[in-house]
Amino acid sequence: MTTFGKRLEARRTDLGMTQEKLASKSGVTRVGISKIELDITKNARADTLFSLAKALKCNAKWLLDGSGDKFNETKYEYSNIIAGPKIHQFVPLINWVQAGSWAEVVKQQDSSESYPCPIKCPPGTFALRVRGNAMLPRFEEDDLIFVDPTKIDGINGKFVLVMLDDSHEPTLKQIEVIDNKDFLKLLNPEYPPEIRFIKINGNCRIIGTVISHVKPV
Repeated sequence: MTTFGKRLEARRTDLGMTQEKLASKSGVTRVGISKIELDITKNARADTLFSLAKALKCNAKWLLDGSGDKFNETKYEYSNIIAGPKIHQFVPLINWVQAGSWAEVVKQQDSSESYPCPIKCPPGTFALRVRGNAMLPRFEEDDLIFVDPTKIDGINGKFVLVMLDDSHEPTLKQIEVIDNKDFLKLLNPEYPPEIRFIKINGNCRIIGTVISHVKPV
């Protein structure tokens, strides 16, 4: 087994998984898995690799390049790159509608797609894909953010997920205090001031604070 794709296919077959089953367990698309197994895709993003390794119960390093302990799921040591942050736990990737009521349904929710959080986080932490251009240039479309729903106080200057009273789903904003008044701020300088700054006067609910931000490669 000399390629990433052949090792993935062999391990999947050993576990009796179809490509569809592996896709469901890892959060990687079936088409993506097929391309790897056909050696069309010869490498993978870190989050994709770790998700596949977790679903296949094998070492990510072995899966990628054939070296290391095949069944050691915790060693991600690569001699040719700088070690990344310790993975404390995988958290579910949810949609924006779910995020609006996540605190109430977290115990019942089962997400088939999950991602490793690069910093220590409490149970209930979730991930979201950024949408739109309101928080450019810092947050771009499809960036991954990790949200801690236990952090809702003392968040001046922090980026938060907030639910406005007249909205059906939350949005990403920055908390900013101006003249002892709290505002929700949009970062995009192309938006007019009356839209970029929304005064907080009991018209919103803080769902959680962004604790990590990952950009796709």
